[in-house]
Amino acid sequence: MELIICVSNYWQERKFYRLYAAIEEPIQQRPSPDKSSYEIEVVPSLKSCKNATYQHRILRRRQVSIDGIQFFYLLKELFHFQAFKRLLCTHPHMNDIHLLWLQIIPPARDIIDWKWNHMLARKLWERIETDYLMSWLSTLGGGYSALGEQFSTCAEVAGKISQKQLCIGIQLGDPFLQSRCLLYYSISLIQVGRLRTAKYLIRKQYAFALANVETDGRLLKMCEGIWMRLQYEYGLRFKKKPKL
Repeated sequence: MELIICVSNYWQERKFYRLYAAIEEPIQQRPSPDKSSYEIEVVPSLKSCKNATYQHRILRRRQVSIDGIQFFYLLKELFHFQAFKRLLCTHPHMNDIHLLWLQIIPPARDIIDWKWNHMLARKLWERIETDYLMSWLSTLGGGYSALGEQFSTCAEVAGKISQKQLCIGIQLGDPFLQSRCLLYYSISLIQVGRLRTAKYLIRKQYAFALANVETDGRLLKMCEGIWMRLQYEYGLRFKKKPKL
């Protein structure tokens, strides 16, 4: 026995499930080691559901209206419980029925998952506050970085701000934000004269940017711009070296 289940949603989009019940007439095209088993699978269209038995006759169908909440639990029962599949296939109202049409309708009363809503609201609020904090830190770090061109203490403060931003990026689990924070930190390293440390840091972030250039192309341009600044500082250092 084979029962086709069609699920039609609010927008008349249909999804088909094929329920096999190898009890009276085993499907020859689908050999199964256990002939008394019940199986259900998802199929792309109604044509793929039709086997040789149904190709030359009209499928008898039964239409049932069901809301989305009830359908969710119905689908769970069909996929996980053999007894429920057997009950559906052997029900007296399903005699000579080959197509069970389930039309989803709006529920009489919506169910709100308050626990998940509270968790989602907390995560959303944390994200908003984090973005707000990051914008302030970026503004403050940019100001200290600009002053760091003349005062080394300001450059050190800008580096500490970049480290705070890096901690936030690690907490958020965003590798692109972490990479940008490391590049901000490399600018402060250049300003305080730690050119070699900045060089290795920029190279590492440049390799990361090349591997993800389609995801974030701006990161690559940041690396190239800071690298040009590093080259300029190296040029100034070589000019200041006394000639032997």
